[in-house]
Amino acid sequence: MDLSKGNFNSIIIFSLSKVIGLSKLGLLEVRMIKSRYPLIFENAFCSHPAECAYPDVLIIGSGIGLASVPYLRREIKSKLGASLRIVVVDAGPLDIPTHLGNTPFPRLPILAAGTERIGGKLSLWGLSTPRPPERMLSLWPYSKDDLGRRFNFVEEKLGVLDPIPMSGRGLELCLLDLLQNEFPMYRTRVAPLAINRYGHRYSPLDDLPELKQLGVQFLARFHCEHLEMADCTVSAVSGQWLDGQSYTLFPKIIVLAVGIEPSLPLLRQVCCDSLPLEASDHIRIDLHGSLPRGSFGSKQADELGVAVLLMECSSREHQIPFHLEIKVAPRSLWARGFMVGADNLRGAGDDETLWVQIQAIAAMHDRFPVMDLLNIGGKISPVMLPRDIFFHAEIGDLMHRVASVIGLNPPVFTIRPLLTNHHTYGALRVGQAVSSKFQFHGVNNLYVLPPTSFVAVDDDANPALKSLVLSQYAMDSIVSQFGKSTSGLAGATTLEQGQ
Repeated sequence: MDLSKGNFNSIIIFSLSKVIGLSKLGLLEVRMIKSRYPLIFENAFCSHPAECAYPDVLIIGSGIGLASVPYLRREIKSKLGASLRIVVVDAGPLDIPTHLGNTPFPRLPILAAGTERIGGKLSLWGLSTPRPPERMLSLWPYSKDDLGRRFNFVEEKLGVLDPIPMSGRGLELCLLDLLQNEFPMYRTRVAPLAINRYGHRYSPLDDLPELKQLGVQFLARFHCEHLEMADCTVSAVSGQWLDGQSYTLFPKIIVLAVGIEPSLPLLRQVCCDSLPLEASDHIRIDLHGSLPRGSFGSKQADELGVAVLLMECSSREHQIPFHLEIKVAPRSLWARGFMVGADNLRGAGDDETLWVQIQAIAAMHDRFPVMDLLNIGGKISPVMLPRDIFFHAEIGDLMHRVASVIGLNPPVFTIRPLLTNHHTYGALRVGQAVSSKFQFHGVNNLYVLPPTSFVAVDDDANPALKSLVLSQYAMDSIVSQFGKSTSGLAGATTLEQGQ
């Protein structure tokens, strides 16, 4: 066998694909012309900027952006009978073995290395997928029935409807009954998670091999720096690649799918009006502890299983939504990776010891000016209003009562630092700087995806499910734009020609 560099890389790629569960990867014809990127997977999947110069749709950001591509392709095929040239760009690398959400690799070292990567934060986070409260959904500018269909579709794709491995056993059944009886004023249920019955954790990288086969191009390590405007249209996107050189892309449609901080420098280049910034906060409090073996009977770990429950609540004042994620399992099952966020807790001891974690997450609330009189470094001053102090206390009290019912007393609390929980918001609300289709005001071909763009009545702190649903409205609008203009499809490939 010829073990030249290209062939050797192909063998490694195929072997690793089997290890991490990407069996489709072996179907790819991997042509290693030369090593353009530092990583093997990048050379297999990613293109040179010159090969991506004229896309129909350029998606900047590969979390929600990449996750939206299968839906966009399906709608283009269904409604227009064409296959558009789609390019997905990210400033970070493509490192599949460590960035896929369903690998056993611990997340914390990856997170410490930075959040830029193809797959974005969604390849590491976003497994908790509760829908926004019904009273908030009723205020969204969309049909309730249409929203319901879209939520059902996305939840099925994420695996939310499946029971996770080791669930439905003694511990879950006991705790569910116990908490429902003790706290009847709140809705307590099995937590909706983006993990299917086989333990596969959803990642936007799941579709990468198939999308590559279908002609979607990926451009890693490309920093978009400049948007060129002409006649209310972005005519070109310039940026720097890993070789230090600048390249220019000429897309017909641009989809901005990165966070608010990296979005602002680009949006300010095309925005006639200022984008006023505000700070908003959501509360995040963690509680943890352990219970001795036998706390819920003499069953073995596999008989007890794991319990991941969701308790949906709202504050006494102003009815601000929040929820508790209640996680309980034997230490051995945490260590074997069956628990969501299994690397959140660590420690030695008896494998039959029950580890407990309760996480409180509140919706966004309390707008602040970005700057404050407090003399402290950082972009956002860590201030809060009096009602926020009381809200913390209210949530902490409920968490303590839940822990006591479970048998954990006293628990240990962790209040996440405010600076990590503040979120910067500007005018990127539906009805202001963006339309209900998430098209940026005053620019014909620019879309800004959630959660950077958002519906003002729903600033929730678990944005993955909501963002995937809402992004479909942007994809529908893009399809409509190409459908209305025959020139828009002039460079597109018909299905008969391209597939």
